[in-house]
Amino acid sequence: MSIIIKSTLKLLFRNLGFWFFLIATPLLSVFILKTEQTNLSSYEITGADGASHITELDKPEDKVAYYGGKGRFVLKVYDGSGTELSEYMLNKLTESGAFLVCRVKTPGMTMDDMDANIASDGENDRMGAVIWLREGFDDEALQGTVKDGLKVYIMSDDARKDVLFTELKMILGQIRSAAASGGDVITVLDRMNDNIPAKSVEMLASKDSVNLTNEQIDQRTLTGYALAIMTLGFVFAGIFIAHTVINEQKDMVLTRIRLSNLSDTGYFASKFLSGAIVSALLTLVMGAWLFLIPAEKLGMGRPAFLLMIFCLGLIFCALSLLMGILLGNVMSANIAAFTIWSLSSMLAGLYFPLDATNDTVKTISYLMPQKWFLDITERLMTGDNKGYIILVCVTLAYMVVTLSLGSVGIRFKNNE
Repeated sequence: MSIIIKSTLKLLFRNLGFWFFLIATPLLSVFILKTEQTNLSSYEITGADGASHITELDKPEDKVAYYGGKGRFVLKVYDGSGTELSEYMLNKLTESGAFLVCRVKTPGMTMDDMDANIASDGENDRMGAVIWLREGFDDEALQGTVKDGLKVYIMSDDARKDVLFTELKMILGQIRSAAASGGDVITVLDRMNDNIPAKSVEMLASKDSVNLTNEQIDQRTLTGYALAIMTLGFVFAGIFIAHTVINEQKDMVLTRIRLSNLSDTGYFASKFLSGAIVSALLTLVMGAWLFLIPAEKLGMGRPAFLLMIFCLGLIFCALSLLMGILLGNVMSANIAAFTIWSLSSMLAGLYFPLDATNDTVKTISYLMPQKWFLDITERLMTGDNKGYIILVCVTLAYMVVTLSLGSVGIRFKNNE
């Protein structure tokens, strides 16, 4: 068995394509992980109590389409007022549960600036409406004649815009009533709200569900892209090993090996061990490139990340080796390798989330190894040690199935 492993590795190291995947795929994966990019996926903006809160944007150019809000009417607010009354109005819109409020503070914004922002939002972003609060908002709201201090720009055909206008009229009416009663307006408004029944949010999520911060969501998304690239490397590494099996069958080498009393299972196991060594080499190269980025960019420790990469490599090297053996043709094996990589990465949700898909697609997704590794990534990012148990169990399950099918596949091809 050791002789087969050594000869297989010698053939691999003479293959320039193998060297390309050995060096390029880990480097490209690290480059993706190093990318400084936010808003890579949809966020759910909730507090610890499950209630919604105002989403703060850093600059007017930030897009709000990523904050999907699970069906809520998305509002982008340019807050040039920055007063207690404007804060009160935005909080009331958020508390209604019908709106997702994304605010960027813009003191001193001119009409020309606003026109440019509206044009950019309409072309490059997606929202229900834009609200511009100007510096004179407080005076107009207290007098009950809001004209220039508050401007609403409708950015969609969503019928809920009527609900927005109704809600704004109600809030402004409360402010006007509080001002007419005398005393501090905010104090009066707080007293009025105390008479409103409190809203209680009951979280019905499973106790095993994982809640990620926005930063962790971005890290998880980048990790998914990196896993897709590494999967490509592992798949073709397994195919290169399968090429040796195909050539050994054609050159009658496998027949001579069987005369040495080595079983089909033992032969496939030697090829599988070659794949394990190749997976370890790819993981080591990945580990070397990882020192180019800080550990916090991974969202987990480097050892845990590399362990996950190695296990992914074991699975896909074995799967592509199995496909190559069953097909028995170099060109067909290459096509199968690319098909396995592209379809499995897409169906696992590495490129885009599958939350909105139907149950059939979600079920198929859980047949893909990368889907499990994404779930493991989320658990490791949150410090859940169950991720290691799932990692071991998933890897062993795929290995048992692959080794069994591989030995049967070799026997079938020989009998044929």
